[in-house]
Amino acid sequence: MLEGYFDHDNATGADVAENRKRLLAVQAALEISKASVSASTANSGIRSQMDLRNVAQEVSVLADAIQDALEGDA
Repeated sequence: MLEGYFDHDNATGADVAENRKRLLAVQAALEISKASVSASTANSGIRSQMDLRNVAQEVSVLADAIQDALEGDA
């Protein structure tokens, strides 16, 4: 879904690797968020608006946590 997000035309090897790591962490965070929003235990009705707002606020934090865990910084 986000594979073409980073423009690698002027990036060096280290920049490409860091961008790839971040992209994978964000994709994982989005998959977790998607599963959470679609869970049967979530509230129906206003669920989508509130869940999308929460995802927008927390996806970066979740991606940071995933990346930290993968890098052993946690």
